[in-house]
Amino acid sequence: MVTRPPDWMRSTAPIGTILLLSVVASTPVAIAFTPASQEASPNSPAQLAAEAQSALAAGDDARATTALEKLIKLEPGVGELHANLGTAYYFSGRYSDAAREYRQALNLKPSLTNAHYLLGASLAENGECEQAVTYLEKDFTRASDAPLKRTIGADAVRCEMTLGQIDRAADLLPALSRQFPDDPEVLYLSGHVYSELATRASERLLETAPASYQAHQFNAEVLEMQGKRDDAMAEYYKVLSLNPRLPGIHYRLGRLFLTGSPDNTKLDEARREFEEELKIDPANAAAEYELGDMALQARQWDAAADHFRRATDAQASFTEALIGLGKSLVSAGRSHDAVAPLEKAVRLDPANPNAHYQLSFAYRRVGRDLDAEKELAAYREDHDKLVKSRQAIRAGILGDITQQSDSPPQ
Repeated sequence: MVTRPPDWMRSTAPIGTILLLSVVASTPVAIAFTPASQEASPNSPAQLAAEAQSALAAGDDARATTALEKLIKLEPGVGELHANLGTAYYFSGRYSDAAREYRQALNLKPSLTNAHYLLGASLAENGECEQAVTYLEKDFTRASDAPLKRTIGADAVRCEMTLGQIDRAADLLPALSRQFPDDPEVLYLSGHVYSELATRASERLLETAPASYQAHQFNAEVLEMQGKRDDAMAEYYKVLSLNPRLPGIHYRLGRLFLTGSPDNTKLDEARREFEEELKIDPANAAAEYELGDMALQARQWDAAADHFRRATDAQASFTEALIGLGKSLVSAGRSHDAVAPLEKAVRLDPANPNAHYQLSFAYRRVGRDLDAEKELAAYREDHDKLVKSRQAIRAGILGDITQQSDSPPQ
């Protein structure tokens, strides 16, 4: 369902006695009504035009509809009047009536471009998607007004999904997403379209190549998302039996060993998987990071620093690895060496509270107290923003606005 019309659809220009500015026309349309004595009558064309204009500008669609219906009986050959009536119907939810009036408007005056745009939107809202897409797909590229373009694009995607034309919906989404990256409706439609594409591709994969390592990998990833760790691991091992040197699989096994409350045996297994991953892919920064984090937890400062440094060598913008490197160096008593990677982490991710906190700690260790205070203030500011953002997300999903407290990073 569309919202109330934006400014481009409602005119607030003076109407005078014989002027009706169509909300779907780009220029005022002068309508000459005769005889002049009719102007004083409540049901004269001029008075009805003024009433319709006032109602459309105020968003009073019921009053506008009544005036326009009367006016069209007196002046049935004016395309702008049919277009205005179509708009009143459209925002009253009378989409079939709106489509009829827009068609009539275009028959009388094909140059009413916005009537063409809203004809497609009316058909879409009325569920007539086969007819609607013939208008919407063309009009999306031609419409210049942003709210109108968003309405046309969203209607086009919904109709294409309804018709099972997922590929065509996916073709339209990139342009729609670029122009409206944070629009909730566009994000919602994107999630559905790409999810449907993924579902179709996965079904095709499982149908055509059920014994392939790709099919087992897909099954493993689904099971992992479902929290079925043991089943996921079994599938990953099947992948390795079919393709022993496939990058990324040992890493995912290592991560699974770390889920839950891993004991020493699981920690050893996880470490072994990460090391195996690095034999296949020596530049796997994520595996190096995990080994660094495990060493850090074991208070093996020098080993942790070596792993984190290799992770940052493989991926220079790996912020968390830079933070880990800084923490390890501080813990190893090498605070001066820790400053550079932590400053880089802050530059790469200035909204990361942990980066500011660790840099503050390093500055304090090397005697840069003023800089330490600045970073600590930045930590508090970013931490507060992060907490509020989490609360807003939680409130939006659960309606829960309970205050949450986070402890400073270690």
